[in-house]
Amino acid sequence: MEANNISNNKEEKIEWGGWLNEFLWICAGSNREVLRQCPTDYAKYAGIGGTILFTALMAMLSGGYALYFVFESIPKAIAFGIFWGMLIFNLDRFIVNTMYSDGKVTISWREFYSGLPRIIMAIFLGIVISTPLEMKIFEDRINSQLVKDNIERTNASRAKIDEGNKPLSDRRNLLEQQQAEIQDRLAKANEELKKEGEGSALSGKAGHGQIYKDKEKNLKAIEKELSMWNSSHQQELEDLREQIKINRDKGNADIAEGNHENGFCVRYEAFSNVKKENFALSVVSLVIMLLFIIIETAPTFFKMMIASGPYDDYLRAEMHRVRVLSDKRISDLNDEVNTEVQISTQKNKERLAAEALANKELMERIAKAQAELLQTAIDKWREEELAKINENPSKYIQSNTTNS
Repeated sequence: MEANNISNNKEEKIEWGGWLNEFLWICAGSNREVLRQCPTDYAKYAGIGGTILFTALMAMLSGGYALYFVFESIPKAIAFGIFWGMLIFNLDRFIVNTMYSDGKVTISWREFYSGLPRIIMAIFLGIVISTPLEMKIFEDRINSQLVKDNIERTNASRAKIDEGNKPLSDRRNLLEQQQAEIQDRLAKANEELKKEGEGSALSGKAGHGQIYKDKEKNLKAIEKELSMWNSSHQQELEDLREQIKINRDKGNADIAEGNHENGFCVRYEAFSNVKKENFALSVVSLVIMLLFIIIETAPTFFKMMIASGPYDDYLRAEMHRVRVLSDKRISDLNDEVNTEVQISTQKNKERLAAEALANKELMERIAKAQAELLQTAIDKWREEELAKINENPSKYIQSNTTNS
């Protein structure tokens, strides 16, 4: 009696595996109805589901962080992060559930070759997911590098502006040099004239003698030269200065706008520069990326390395049962179709035979009717000919002789 109770308990169907297990089994894409009957495999497939789930969560954070610097909108970043996480979640479930496994703890070449496209896809997803998170981890270094990069870009942009202004600057410098030379000569002439008037010049006498008049004449000539130069070149000099100022202001505005850029591409460029300048940081970044690649590829390799358990045996049995039922259904359908074809063929044969018999009877009746009609015509013709003979035999004979 006790043995029967134990046997009945063992055969009782398990209806629920616990909410956490059930949720993680959904993430793993397992057949929960079958898996519930295999308690020894609960942890195995819960672990696979957990790996897929947390990979999707990291992808969600990574995608949201990356898109925030594209649109600078928290709602859009959250929406894209959720979409990206669900996309990675679906891809990982697909990769794991379409993997071939021979049920052994070792990875065979057949398993590896069949899983290679999925492994490559998983590596690519690991790199895509890790990059934004690496940038978040090293955000302080990236911000410092952005300042440095902005300074370098500013200097390069100003050098480019100056290079574009060089023809204008050269012309402006030439005109300013000419103007300064004339003004220097004017100031020197004015100073000499003043000294000559005070007696401190060449003559040593105060007054307005011939030397003073010559110096005064020279001063007026220089003043006239400066006036003529101003009338000819002052406007051009002002225009050059204004154009150079406009170009610099426009360039500085572009530089200021560029320095305020904080998009994903600019930050990634700064991150790349940080890794180039700091070997230790580049090693850490590589380790983080490899960690995400391992996490992303882990379910694929787990599926290859996990030995078959009760769940796999049940699943193979269920798949075999479904396949046999499917084959039986196909066989039954084929039998039904063949029977219908045979019945239809037999019906066609019978119909053709009936039609042939009916046609034969019809033809016989037609032939009989034609024979009767022909016999009637012959009898009628015989009677007419006999009547002609009885009426005038000689004429009948003569007529037939003439026709012959």
